[in-house]
Amino acid sequence: MKKIFHIGALTLMMTGIALSACMDDHDAPDVSNYSITKETSVGDTTISIRNLKEKYESVFTQNNAFTMIEDDEIVEGVVVANDKGGNLYQTLMLAQYDATYDVVDPARGIVLAVKSTCLYPYFAYGQMVRVNLKGLYVGCYSKLPKIGQPYYTSSNNLRLGPMLFELCKTNIYLVGKPSDYINKIKPFEIKDDSHEMFHQTSYQNYKNAPMLVTVTGKFVLGDDETILAPDELKDAGMGVDRDFKIGNTTITVRTSTQNDVSFLKMPKGTVRLTGMLSFYDGWQLQLRSVDDMEIIKE
Repeated sequence: MKKIFHIGALTLMMTGIALSACMDDHDAPDVSNYSITKETSVGDTTISIRNLKEKYESVFTQNNAFTMIEDDEIVEGVVVANDKGGNLYQTLMLAQYDATYDVVDPARGIVLAVKSTCLYPYFAYGQMVRVNLKGLYVGCYSKLPKIGQPYYTSSNNLRLGPMLFELCKTNIYLVGKPSDYINKIKPFEIKDDSHEMFHQTSYQNYKNAPMLVTVTGKFVLGDDETILAPDELKDAGMGVDRDFKIGNTTITVRTSTQNDVSFLKMPKGTVRLTGMLSFYDGWQLQLRSVDDMEIIKE
């Protein structure tokens, strides 16, 4: 029987060292000298991202809870967000590929957290990733559905964090090349606040997060000068929240400090933003790179 671990209920201490080196961009990771993932298949896919969330609903519906997968349960998804821009730390967002319609579904997502400071050369945008979940954990950290491993914070609180980097070699397999799926990735576009997701809190659940979206609106404090995330404004989570208006609805644009995205200036006018949408107290958007902000000429 699988055990569900709640925060404060587990006394397991996990330690490990994650080593990583950055390289130039490639269409696919260069594994000729050093492969950081499994070089042979981890097996056939046994469960979709959507069905994984449904199966472990009891942990995905909580703020901070997780369960260990004890059997060979294999899930796959396409990388639609990585750490290339520095704003998504130790984070890969996987989205489900729908073979029936030949598209990557932006609303069927989950975070694959890996303990490394440089993931994108190995897990490029568009790369299909297959993960054997045996020995890993699924659950939520601050309401965000995630695959990873538990760790103790500096406050001695147990949280679901990134999996150890060395487990990529045994639990993750790269399927095909990024170019096989890049053209099949289309973010869910939100041009105004008419969608029910902005008016009914019932949409703010594990089924709809994370989601790859493009939103159109304005920064409340946009002045063409102020940057997104100055270091002096960072909170305990090392990030800065900015209000962004979509019609009459306000969402949060959350940005970590000291990365390329953090130094983007907030425009006065209308902009189009693309990134990973999740929720905490409300909807929260994280840009993937500097290319995710597009100024719209009015």
